[in-house]
Amino acid sequence: MHNTTGNNKGAPRNGTPPTPRRNSTKTRWNYKGGFDRARLPHPSEYFVQQRLKLIGGGEWKNTICPFHTDTKPSLRVRLDTGGFRCMVCGAHGGDVLAFHQQRYGLTFKAAAQQLGAWVGGAR
Repeated sequence: MHNTTGNNKGAPRNGTPPTPRRNSTKTRWNYKGGFDRARLPHPSEYFVQQRLKLIGGGEWKNTICPFHTDTKPSLRVRLDTGGFRCMVCGAHGGDVLAFHQQRYGLTFKAAAQQLGAWVGGAR
C-alpha cells in the first residue's frame, strides 16, 4: 500500500498511519558559540578585499585564479552568492567561506572565525 498523502516519511509499509513525532529537546548548538552565516561579508566586498581584479558585467565576474599559476582570468565568481569556479584548475565552492578556506588552507571553524562569522566561545 502506498501513502497517498504525499509524505510517507516514517510510515510503516503496512499502510497504518505514522506515529506522531514529539518536538526535539536538543539544542541547536551543543557547545558555546557557533557559525552565523549572516555575519559573513558580502561577496562583492569580500572579493575586492582579496585584491581580485573583477572583470565583466552581470553577476558573474572573471578574475585571475589564486589557486594556481594563472595568466588569463579563469576564475569566475558570483557577486550575489559568493559562488566560484575556476575553468582551469577546477577549484569551486558556494560562498566566501569556502573560498577563504581553500585559499588559505583553513578549517571551517578557523575560516569562519577570521571572517567574523563564528559567534561565542572558542571551543
